[in-house]
Amino acid sequence: MAFRKKQQPAEPGQTGFGVGVQVVVRLDRSGHPDSPVEDPIGVIVAAGELQGAALYAPVTGREAVWVVQFDEPFYGLDGSGPHESARVAQNSLSAAPEA
Repeated sequence: MAFRKKQQPAEPGQTGFGVGVQVVVRLDRSGHPDSPVEDPIGVIVAAGELQGAALYAPVTGREAVWVVQFDEPFYGLDGSGPHESARVAQNSLSAAPEA
């Protein structure tokens, strides 16, 4: 039986992101380039665990994952939803513009 080390949540001070930060989720439009769906805006409500960056290849790096609660229910580019929150990789987030 193999034991794996428990992964630690990302630390906000190291990433510029953290609980309470308003963000824009940049959607991957490669499969739906003409979709009129706008990138959703939400607030980070929890730190996620570090996740491997590759699915079918050896993991060469790790990136933070955050739990984002959306301002309005969000429908995905594929029509899924409505989603009130989602686990989002940090590389898909950017700080929301100040209103």
